Amino acid sequence: MSFLGFDERWAAYLKVAEMNLGGGTCVHGGRIAAVHRGAVEVLFVDKTDVLGSPANGPSNGALVRIDLDVPGHCRDSESWPPVVGDWVGVDDAGHILDILPRRTYLTRPSVGRAALEQPICANIDVVLIVEPVVPAASRGRIERFVALAHASGACPWLVLTKADLANPADLQELGEGCEEVLALDARSAADVARLVELLSGTVVVVGRSGAGKSTLTNTLLGATRAVGAVREGDHKGRHTTTGRQLVCGEHFAVIDTPGVRALGATMDTEAIEDTFADISVLAASCHFANCSHGREPGCAVREACAHGALNADRLNRYLRMMAEAERLRSRSDARTARSQDRHASKENTRGRRETMRLKGKNRG
Repeated sequence: MSFLGFDERWAAYLKVAEMNLGGGTCVHGGRIAAVHRGAVEVLFVDKTDVLGSPANGPSNGALVRIDLDVPGHCRDSESWPPVVGDWVGVDDAGHILDILPRRTYLTRPSVGRAALEQPICANIDVVLIVEPVVPAASRGRIERFVALAHASGACPWLVLTKADLANPADLQELGEGCEEVLALDARSAADVARLVELLSGTVVVVGRSGAGKSTLTNTLLGATRAVGAVREGDHKGRHTTTGRQLVCGEHFAVIDTPGVRALGATMDTEAIEDTFADISVLAASCHFANCSHGREPGCAVREACAHGALNADRLNRYLRMMAEAERLRSRSDARTARSQDRHASKENTRGRRETMRLKGKNRG
């Protein structure tokens, strides 16, 4: 892998950014490695003297902290603010002049009433879903992560940890909809070596607290990171990763993320359909094109459940996720409409004030 995943396409985007800025501005290519409150850390690809570094410039991998509160950044960009994994163009003074077009974009849905999506990271190739088999793997949580991966444009992979304590025959079923399914001990270098052989590009590691994400990241990169103990009573862990961080390995880059305790559904219903492709195929044979798979006659999906060809629990999880997605989309649309109404009202008020001001001048 080229350094940080930098390739000819990203180089071309940087050249376009330089041409758009004009005036001989030098734009350095870097990737957002971490996001803090009011600041980001950028890993630069080439030698650069950004922010007063030595004249000969730091070598590949130079990490520079950039304050986002100072003027001069591209705040009018549709992609602002930058997220971990973003490629950015930075000038010699440390201003982020451009956020390059994102190839993929992973967000986490809100579980509250705000219907907002929290950005997680950008330009990832694989969403590595880490799920412990013990005490019991959650099919619903796996499916929600798979749907998020589909919505982001990245490939969902499933890594089942503590798999030595489970029946191997039950493991493959958990990874339905995933491109790869691996069962391993996250602490075993030999087990993880099998995963390393398959990985390339940029990988984001997701899962619940105590799933073994940080342990897996440690083994993948050979890095020393904080790993918390798991309680013996319920096998649940504590948060050990408190922020998203991009770490570059020899053949791939890894983004570790904090564990999640509750996970909402994506608003992308097409991504949910991709996750439950077996149900989508059956639905094509329903009598009604808009069948809700409830009480309608001629429902091929319900018939498959009745004959044992489709698991009823899987269908119920699909229906719940679709219903939640529609609710979130409705809330989001309502929120957008209210925001547009407020903006229109402000513009209307400004217009009336300007009209009155001009009338006053004309009277004078």
